[in-house]
Parts: sequence; C-alpha cells; structure tokens
Amino acid sequence: MDADIVADRLGLAEDERRWLIAAHELPEPVEPLVVPQGEDARRVWDEFALAEEDRAELARLWPGPGGAGWSPEVWFVVEGMYRRLAADADLPVGSWVDWPALVGHGDPRVRSASLVAFAARVPAQYAAHGALGVDPAVTRATLADVGVQTARSRRMYGRSGVETASWVAAQFRGRLFWVGGLQLEPAVLGDQGGVEWYPEGEAAGLGVGMAVGDPVLRLHIPTGGLDPVSVTDALGRARPFARAHLGIDPVVATCTSWLLDPRWGEVLGEGSNIVSFQRRFTLVGRGQPGEADVFRFVFGMSEVDVVAAPRRTRLERAAVERVEGGGGWQVRTGWLPLPV
Repeated sequence: MDADIVADRLGLAEDERRWLIAAHELPEPVEPLVVPQGEDARRVWDEFALAEEDRAELARLWPGPGGAGWSPEVWFVVEGMYRRLAADADLPVGSWVDWPALVGHGDPRVRSASLVAFAARVPAQYAAHGALGVDPAVTRATLADVGVQTARSRRMYGRSGVETASWVAAQFRGRLFWVGGLQLEPAVLGDQGGVEWYPEGEAAGLGVGMAVGDPVLRLHIPTGGLDPVSVTDALGRARPFARAHLGIDPVVATCTSWLLDPRWGEVLGEGSNIVSFQRRFTLVGRGQPGEADVFRFVFGMSEVDVVAAPRRTRLERAAVERVEGGGGWQVRTGWLPLPV
C-alpha cells in the first residue's frame, strides 16, 4: 500500500503524511508485529494502567490478528508506527524523533493506532529492560504512564487518543524510566528545544560532568509526585540507577518545567511542595513562555482560557489571576548535583 494514498484516504495532515512515508521506508522489524489478543491484551491494558473509560473503548475497537476488523489504511498506520518503534529502539542518547498525535482525527481507530503499536512492543520493552538489568517493577511503573497520558488526552479533548504520543514513544526507546517518585530520561547536556544549558565555554568551566555533551538525567514529575520525601528518595536512586543500567554516570540532573518558575514562590509561599521542589535547583537560561503548560497541567485544558478555568485552589487562582493581570508564566530549566 502506498503511504501517499493512505494519507489522502485518511485525511492526514502534511506533517503526518511525511512521518508515515518515512516510517514505511524503515527496515522490516526483526520482531514481527503481533498485537496481543484476549487475556494477553487485557494484561497489557492493566500494565498501561488505563482508566476504565479508555479501557472499555479499546476493548470495543481492538483489532484482531493481523489487523482483522480494521481498514487496510488504518492498519498501515499501525504498521508504520511499529516500524518506527523497532527502528528507534537503539536511538542514540540525546536524539529525538517526533510522533503524530492524531488526537483530532474523527476515527477512534486512527486515534488509537499508537496504543496498538505500543501494546505490540511491550514484550520487547521487557526484554530490553531485562538486558539492562532493570527490575521488572521499574518497567511496569514506566508502562503505567501510558494510562496517565491517555487519560489526560481524554480530559483535554473529550475523546480517546494519545495527544502526547511522542512522549510515550520515548519510553519504548529506552528514554524513560520511572524510578521511585520521578521519571528519569537519559540525555546529554545542551540546548534542545525548550531545554536550556550554559554556553559551551561557560559550561566547560563549571567542572567535571558539566560540559555540553556530557551525560545528564532529565527529571520529569508524575502527576501528584512532588512529595519531598519521595523526591529525595528518587534523587538518591537516580545516579546509581544510571551507572548500573544505562552505562552513564551523570554528575547532574536537569528539570525543565513550569513548576520551576520562581514566581510561584510569591503566591504559594512556604509549605508548598512546588516551592520546596524549586529550591533544589539552580536555574539556567532565560526560560520559555509557559502559560500553555500551566493550563495543560493545572487545569487539563488544551488552551489558555481564563474564563473557563476553575479557581478552587490557591494554585488555580494564582495561575489564572497572573494571566488576567497581563503577566505570564515561564517554563524554566534548572539543574542540581546528583548524590553519588
């Protein structure tokens, strides 16, 4: 089947068309595409920790063996996604490959294509983690983020899908490990997208392990994951985990988040877990506009809408009132030294 024809028939956007063409130019995966069925499928949905509504919808539309029950065009999309996952399994640290969200598509099968491809890669995920000596409990915790992202998409758009499919795909490339209270992403120091770092000359003068290109762990915070005791425990486990399982020994960790905007301290004050988390980091760079991230993660809204946003908590009120007053929020990057 031709990728251009599929893109036309499904009404894919131009960037989605290009992605699909590139995916089908990749080599045939060593492990063939086999979508779990019956009890095996239910076990994968358990590992994804899918919310009941998302799980029920998937159960209604899940494809049979070889894509039975799905159109050839939609199955072609799944095959392309599976090829991409297999080809990127050994993607160099610091590399990034985009992934189509498809959350706006009218066909729920198209919106769920990512979940089918991810499900088919679960055995390979356990095998890859096992080869690194990673505890299966870490693999299970990491896989559970699929359900978190799927539920967030439903809250934001009122329909099934994985709007953050690029983020979910990262874990199947060995780029995300949920260890304790934090998610760890092996990467390298430097500017990449919204992640900032010092200029090359300045970074080189900061000491061992701080230069552009040196290994780093990027920290990501699961929903509700800012308990100080849990964060301290996760930070203590991070560097030993990287040495034991990832073949790197990062001196520092970075975090790029709306949570690091220091202006939260002005409105949340002492006793706030957000403020406590911020104080662990040294900020670097100038930051990026962060209102969209604040409304996404605080309110579960896909757009900045001060009229529709609730104001039940101090955090919600602060988020809205600053924007209403003509101010804004930032996504900031910060770093901290990792315990040995």
